[in-house]
Amino acid sequence: MKHFYIKFFYTVFIIVFSSLSAQDIDVSKKQEAYILKDSYIYFDTKDLNLTQIITQNLFKPYQKEYINIAMKNVDIWIRFKLVNRTNYKVKKMLILTSPLLENIALFRQSNLNTVLYKGVNHIQKEHHTLVPFYNIILPPHSSEIYYLKVNSIWTPIDFRLKLDNHQHFKHNDRVQQFVDILLIGFVLALMLYSFLLYFYIKDKSYLFYSLYLIALIYQQSTYLGLTQIYFPKEFIDFDMRIPVLKVNLLVITAALFAMNFLKTKSLRVIDKIYKLFIIVSIVEILFLSNSYFYNLYIVIFTGFLFILFNLSAGIISYKKGNKQARLFIVGFSIVFLSYFLIILDAIGFTSIIQKYQNILMYGTAFEALILSLAFADRYLILQKEKNDADKLILEESKHRTEIIKREVIKKTQELNSALEAKELLLKELTHRVKNNLQIILSIIRLQQDDIADETINKKFIDLENRINAISKTYSMLIIKDNIEEIDMRGYIESLVLDIKDTMQKENQTIKIETDINAKIPLRESVYIGLIVNELVTNAYKYAFDSDGIISISLKQNGNSYILKIEDNGKGYNSDGTQDSLGLKLIDTLVLYQLNGTIEKDTKNHTRYIISFRVPSIYKR
Repeated sequence: MKHFYIKFFYTVFIIVFSSLSAQDIDVSKKQEAYILKDSYIYFDTKDLNLTQIITQNLFKPYQKEYINIAMKNVDIWIRFKLVNRTNYKVKKMLILTSPLLENIALFRQSNLNTVLYKGVNHIQKEHHTLVPFYNIILPPHSSEIYYLKVNSIWTPIDFRLKLDNHQHFKHNDRVQQFVDILLIGFVLALMLYSFLLYFYIKDKSYLFYSLYLIALIYQQSTYLGLTQIYFPKEFIDFDMRIPVLKVNLLVITAALFAMNFLKTKSLRVIDKIYKLFIIVSIVEILFLSNSYFYNLYIVIFTGFLFILFNLSAGIISYKKGNKQARLFIVGFSIVFLSYFLIILDAIGFTSIIQKYQNILMYGTAFEALILSLAFADRYLILQKEKNDADKLILEESKHRTEIIKREVIKKTQELNSALEAKELLLKELTHRVKNNLQIILSIIRLQQDDIADETINKKFIDLENRINAISKTYSMLIIKDNIEEIDMRGYIESLVLDIKDTMQKENQTIKIETDINAKIPLRESVYIGLIVNELVTNAYKYAFDSDGIISISLKQNGNSYILKIEDNGKGYNSDGTQDSLGLKLIDTLVLYQLNGTIEKDTKNHTRYIISFRVPSIYKR
């Protein structure tokens, strides 16, 4: 019993002493006031209760305006004394400036058993401000000591504690909500614009950038406190437990956007590093999101490395010739600064973000606006490149035209010289062939003079006429400029005159009618000459007992020809002449050399109609 009284009086003494030693905070001042520097703080790692902390006198003076312990698993206890020295009741609002604080508990010295809870884990239906607050009411000439307990498991702890009047706080909060919503709306509009650009020009960089902006809007809505106002509690509870997922989604979507916008396929090392960041982010989502392995420091470190690399990749890409990378560098530089300050804040290095909580949204809005100009910038770049290319092509074209012109003149001269030489050689060759044929004819005629047999003599005459038909072709080539085709009119008319001189009998008048309008290449003209020679010679030999008419017609239609030879003689029995050398020669020439057809009519007269084609390859 004695020990109980000793302990009781010791506790009362400590409480009274603490009350006397606490600095008084005057609540009568109209302007807002930050009170942490006038408070006492204890960072509890031993899981003590308030009575134990007070009893052991663990509170220490705190000289800073903010508390930033990053991700330490610590209960923060704050003690401060509010004093009202006026003659009227004072109403104030006690405000904690971070919307991410999960658990907040407020105790009063006069009634430690009554606890008022706030924070994300204690969201109430009437919650309508970005940051948590308490209503404080002090009667005239009174004071009260308050104890505040703050802790968070999933998010960093960084806040300031201030007093403000109701009207001023509400006004500032509404203005801040309006600014935040306006910024999110602006970024959302740019996200939709990027999404539409993707459908319009099929550039995946715009798709991934729109996904990045969605992830950023989602993350910033929680960071700024909008999610805690406008979403149901069940979603808020889930949302507070997935910071690892949200941060890594930003890394993944930003990496995919940068890879496409900077065209990193041509920069293999950079492309591989981006892919490595994506893989690391996926691994962190799978493992570090679990409460057993939860470690936001690793995620923040990954994000820090990524923003450093992302900016460096933009600079390298620009130096490698990607002109559009300059927009990436300008836009991301502001975002880089924003992310850098947020990371420093998250690891407890500074609390500058407390004054500029929506700096990332401003930076993102600026970046999105800059990158939204990329389409127009790409058009201007392509237009300039096109103009430069057109100018270069024009100059190159003029240069090449001059070269080609000189080459054409040179080659034309060479070809003309070669053609003249070819024509001379062909004419010389033709002349020699003709002379050789004439020599052969002369030899045959000399041999014929010694032959008394009339039958053999006739065969020699037939042989002479055949050779003469070939010789005539080369005679035509010698007197014509065109050595590729033979004008068949002169050729055939000259040929039949030679046959007439050789074959026409005394007291016999054979009239030859010709209707010839065709030009035929050399090879085919020789075949036609032989065919005409055989048929006209046969007509002279067998068709007439006295006078008669032989008609020769040769017509041309493009590459098609029709040769018609007929007489008004007595005809012959075609079945009885199968062994005739001349007729075999005709069939061979027509069917196998000219690839043509023969129509015969030998009753009461003789008519041959021969049709054939000359391939275009043989004609100019």
